[in-house]
Amino acid sequence: MASPPKDTRAIAILAHVDAGKTTVSERLLYFSESIPGLGEVDEGLATMDYLEEEKKRGITIEAGIASYQWKGTRVTFVDTPGHVDFGVEVDFALQAVEGVILVLSGVSGIESQSLEAWEKIKANRNRPVIFINKLDIPGSDYRKVMEQVQVMFRVRPVALTLPVYVKNTEGGGQALDGVIDVLNQLALYRSVENPRKLIKGAVPAFLAKDYAKARQDLIDVASQFHDGLAAAWLAGDEIKNEDIVAGLKAAMETGHHIPVYLGSALKNVGIRQLMNGVNLLLPSVGVRPELTDPARRFSEPDSAGTAPGFPATGFPSGARTPSGRFLPALGFIIKIRHYQNIGRIFLAKIFDPAGLKHLEGARFFRVFAESLEEIKDLTEIRPGDVLAMQSPQNWRMGQLLMADGRVDAGPAASILTKKYRPLLQSRIELVNADDFGFVDRILKQLADTEPSIAIAPDPATGGWLISTVGELQLDVFCKRLKKDHKCDIKIGAPSVRYLEKLKAAQRGLSNTSVAMGAEVAVQFDVTSSPDDEKNTVTYGIPVSPEYREVIESVFEHFCTQGMCGFGIVAGLGCRITDLRGGPSGESSGVGRRALKTEDVSDGDLNARRPTPDDLKIPLPLLAKCFSDGLNLQLSCAQFEIFEPHMRLEIIIPDEFCGSVLADLAARGGIVRKLDSDGYNSIILLEIPLANTFGYTTLLRSLSKGLGVYVLTYEKHGVRRS
Repeated sequence: MASPPKDTRAIAILAHVDAGKTTVSERLLYFSESIPGLGEVDEGLATMDYLEEEKKRGITIEAGIASYQWKGTRVTFVDTPGHVDFGVEVDFALQAVEGVILVLSGVSGIESQSLEAWEKIKANRNRPVIFINKLDIPGSDYRKVMEQVQVMFRVRPVALTLPVYVKNTEGGGQALDGVIDVLNQLALYRSVENPRKLIKGAVPAFLAKDYAKARQDLIDVASQFHDGLAAAWLAGDEIKNEDIVAGLKAAMETGHHIPVYLGSALKNVGIRQLMNGVNLLLPSVGVRPELTDPARRFSEPDSAGTAPGFPATGFPSGARTPSGRFLPALGFIIKIRHYQNIGRIFLAKIFDPAGLKHLEGARFFRVFAESLEEIKDLTEIRPGDVLAMQSPQNWRMGQLLMADGRVDAGPAASILTKKYRPLLQSRIELVNADDFGFVDRILKQLADTEPSIAIAPDPATGGWLISTVGELQLDVFCKRLKKDHKCDIKIGAPSVRYLEKLKAAQRGLSNTSVAMGAEVAVQFDVTSSPDDEKNTVTYGIPVSPEYREVIESVFEHFCTQGMCGFGIVAGLGCRITDLRGGPSGESSGVGRRALKTEDVSDGDLNARRPTPDDLKIPLPLLAKCFSDGLNLQLSCAQFEIFEPHMRLEIIIPDEFCGSVLADLAARGGIVRKLDSDGYNSIILLEIPLANTFGYTTLLRSLSKGLGVYVLTYEKHGVRRS
């Protein structure tokens, strides 16, 4: 049994799809002896890819959590998805960790999601190291990738290892056999017979020049931030590794230098040096840079000037109630998962373990991929631990858990609305109507774990409208419905999720309906909120709860159906200004008087409200009257169609800039900024989402595989004809 750890780390592993991220995760577990053998991604046997769709596709879909112990340090890591459709998993993971391993392919170099991952790392101020993977593949070139890091990331890469190639006795050419450890000044070769064994040796003579340059670069960077190291270097004295590490860590804190490890996870080369780097260079849990992003502010800065919400420990200190009372934070919800035979589980980073005992009905577990191990003794939990909780509470991803058991919106409250809008939609229909209850429950369960997915009733078919970030997310979600949960459904083709918005306010709209021996008249105003998609109903008169339920249900149905056949109605406000009813012939004024707008304000709605007996309005007739009023008084001509507009940032060699700009103009792109550093052009533009389908393949063709881009949601804008 391993001895208790002396230190802890919490890290995330990020990469573009197919850079080898999950294979790296597998090797971290294998070399730390956390798993007995190796499971390969291509064979569907990787420990961290446990969903059926992950095994089939060979990609990570859902963030997985595991931990290992290495040389006295326990490291909890989050293996995050690499595809843009599942980017919300990356954002929430980065909120909960201090360090990051960014995996780059030695063949493909920096790709679109590599660039997106780097932007997220900077925004969250995580401490990163880079692992350049796949150096066993012919055509890989770590020097080219390091040049890309310097140009595209605008940081200076510092190599801590170098690859050692030997002649390939089987197929000719060269084979990756080991690495040079630049810090410890020796070569380390892999053992084919025993993958966990390393064979030490001297730096080979044919790599002496490369090693000397890498060693010089390492000391040069570290000495700029460590006076003792600089003095020893100038005096020709012995250089101590601890001084190099201290200087390099100080250089990393500036954000202008990044350590780089090289190797091949598949061939078991360079991984243990990477694990050493995690221990030496990445911060302990809770010791992360002060975060000043307004989205992360939970409390006022103290007199010492500590960053709002993050005291010296690096943990969010808590939140203030509306009355100004300060509540300490216990933890942060990273993700929600459903486990068979257990139910809903919350994955969380813990800030204050002592306060967990106050969470009624909660159970706590250590997480290892898809396995859970219950924690009986809460004193085992340390600040900064990432673990699983079972609770009867209805918590959401991104929320902060408060000491009183309540929740606060948390640091990631705006992530979903700002970055991960459901932009594609598709219809889901039942094959067998008797399955409605079962499928509806499964849909809600899956949507609970995927906050970037929106599910709404589809009045046209009696099924559902599912909205997702992208095509892959939609495809994976629907396949999980069919295969994992045995839902017998039909799925429509995906389309862009347009919004229909009212052009101008319409006031004094009304309708009267007569049926069932009764008469009802309703009057209402409709307004539009250009910056909000939420649809609301307000009341200028007192209306009973029964009537409100009918009115709001009809209004929701109207908005979901849309007016023009393009999408849902968004940002529509409706105010009920008059409601009259009674036996047929009385609603016009004969009989009981109905309250009008001038009789009551919103603040008076707690006064006595009319009941159905007072106005004698049959509920089905009220529904018909209000529905007809909306559909007869409003028309498609009064609405504008809004489509998703994306922010597209492209980095491309200067020589291809002209052809790329010409294609973007044909796609309706509007260039906001064009810059060049002498080697690469940086293009920033706004473009309709519908015009970006297939752009990855096209950009690769136009730039001979050298262009990369990041596509993020910016806003909904008026649809261009």
